Amino acid sequence: MFNLKRLLREPLLHFLLIGAGLFLLFEVSQEQIPDAPDRIVVSPGQLEQLQAQFKRTWMREPRQQELDELIKGYVRNEVYYREALALGLDRNDPQVKQRMRLKLEFLLEDLTAEGAPSDELLNEFMQQNEERFFIQPQVSFQQLYLNPDKRADFDADAKRILKQLQQGAVVATLGDATMLPHELTQASQNEIRRSFGETFAADVVKLPVGDWSGPIYSQLGVHLVRVSKHTAGYLPELAQVRDQVERDYLAQRRQQLKDKAYEKLREGYEVVIQEAATQKVAGAKFTGGAVAATQADEVSHK
Repeated sequence: MFNLKRLLREPLLHFLLIGAGLFLLFEVSQEQIPDAPDRIVVSPGQLEQLQAQFKRTWMREPRQQELDELIKGYVRNEVYYREALALGLDRNDPQVKQRMRLKLEFLLEDLTAEGAPSDELLNEFMQQNEERFFIQPQVSFQQLYLNPDKRADFDADAKRILKQLQQGAVVATLGDATMLPHELTQASQNEIRRSFGETFAADVVKLPVGDWSGPIYSQLGVHLVRVSKHTAGYLPELAQVRDQVERDYLAQRRQQLKDKAYEKLREGYEVVIQEAATQKVAGAKFTGGAVAATQADEVSHK
């Protein structure tokens, strides 16, 4: 039985669409650039593009004199562009190659664009990438800081002050001054890490709720901590994070299709790597589909 949905997911179909798109782009470009190298045509479409660009910048239509200047600028660019091509200035220029690569990648991205994914696909994507969407544990806590530079035996001081806190001592009368927050509410592990460091963040989420605990160590010193609320981490329902999941899924899917399109294009090229005999390295390998070779012993691969 003919399955249209399966056909639409077939990579070969995407490659055919890419080829058709490139062909259409070539045909359009042939209409824009005339055969005669000394003839520059400013088409109605180009005029509309110049006017639209001016309007986006200045929020109004260009006057006739301004439009004339835009046309002169376009013609100047075209003259320089064609003369630079005639001189071969585009060859072996890494910046030109990079820009052309980016333009082609944008084109491939447009040609391989897909519609909105189903909930089934997004749920599957979430399960395969739980670490991206997992809601971290959240903790509400108070902390009292002890500065090791001001205390000869801060471990002994921490135990003594902890006992006082557990017996109901006023927090404000104990501890040392610090720029660290004295209290955080429903803070994730990442938020805690930014203020107190990795070790403290990993330890504080494991503390029991209720009484004062410690000492808990950080790069800044010693802390006594009272956790008032702890919310366990969880993987949310799709409805809660659908926009994020869809963005990530489509970005990954576009990249996969672009990679497949590249591999298809790559099949049409032979890559040859030449090295001077004095630079030959035993066992040298090239993972892009070619093998390093000396000028005397050239090797090429499709």
